[in-house]
Amino acid sequence: RLADALGAQVADLPDALARASEVLVAAVAGSGDPDVARRVRGEVLRQLDEDVVSAAPLLETFSGHPATDVEPVERRVPEQERQALTAWFAQALGGPVELARATVLSGGHSRRMLVLDVAGPQGREAFVVRIEQGGTFGTDGTLEAEAMQALGRAGVAVAPVRWIERDPAPLGQPFFVMDLVTGGSAVDDAVLETFLHALHAVHAVDPQALAGSLGPPPSPEQAVQAQVERWWGVYRGSVPVPVPLLDEAAAWLRLHLRPTGPVCVVHGDPGPGNFLHDHGTITALTDWEFVHHGDAAEDWAYFATIRSRKLRSADEWYAAIERAVGVRNDDRTWRAWEAFNQFKGACANLTALRLFVDGTATTPNLLAIGTAVHARFLRRLADLVAEQGA
Repeated sequence: RLADALGAQVADLPDALARASEVLVAAVAGSGDPDVARRVRGEVLRQLDEDVVSAAPLLETFSGHPATDVEPVERRVPEQERQALTAWFAQALGGPVELARATVLSGGHSRRMLVLDVAGPQGREAFVVRIEQGGTFGTDGTLEAEAMQALGRAGVAVAPVRWIERDPAPLGQPFFVMDLVTGGSAVDDAVLETFLHALHAVHAVDPQALAGSLGPPPSPEQAVQAQVERWWGVYRGSVPVPVPLLDEAAAWLRLHLRPTGPVCVVHGDPGPGNFLHDHGTITALTDWEFVHHGDAAEDWAYFATIRSRKLRSADEWYAAIERAVGVRNDDRTWRAWEAFNQFKGACANLTALRLFVDGTATTPNLLAIGTAVHARFLRRLADLVAEQGA
């Protein structure tokens, strides 16, 4: 079917996909045969729609990241891992310890998370252990932990990071340990209003404060383009063949995505489920795996169109953001940043497919993320690129 759309002989499916990518990228640049580009785009969209339907049953196995204060099921840490943690904490705390509680925390997919009550030389303490999972979503837990430490020093409400273990030997993967912060995840309008101010405060942090973990802050233009290239590289490193609609989107973003202000610290995944609060006070912003130097519009668009889309429409959120913190962009700018976030999600989700295929982590959630969830991000992205115009 792709060969027919291309009007050319192809060696195999990878060859057809590579040629389709070339045609779509050329069309974004205004070169090539527009009729061939329309045929190719129509065909890859039809194939994507078939994938959406085929993968839809996997969504029934997918547990997202709900903002809830109730753990659905208490899952105990396996005994062998429990013993390894006991030995590690004995060394870290300088004396014998006992794990009074060791459970697996639900929610989140980039890291495996454990909640521990440790009785040690300083008494009983509660910790969260955040364990790497083979680079899920193209992120690095060590960088995340270092950034959290810097954010804490800058006055941002984050869980204090106590230790960073770079050696994979104790648990099979690097990990870091932070204090367990009290607070709930369930949200209402008042809590979300408070969160908007907290996120705005993150964007006000001096980017130089995170230079030790994120590197020196680039220019606004460099920061935007670096993120496009970052996620394009993550996608290309995760699958053996091109995804034409992702290559088209990357080309479109390189031409049309623009900064809306100075470089700032970007959370990357802000919203319900990724912060804790106690009686309306934010006790911790969590899940910093996507933290980077970038543009504040990325966070606002992600919050409005992905993380909080089930609560209000994007336009309602953009109006609420303007009322709360004074941030305003025109519709075309918001759409471009939504397109970037859909691109980021579609690329990052392919790492879950790689980990599943490689056998690094074979949970149903990862398979669903790498297929069904990826396809839905990609479909929305393709629509946004078409709406905005090449």
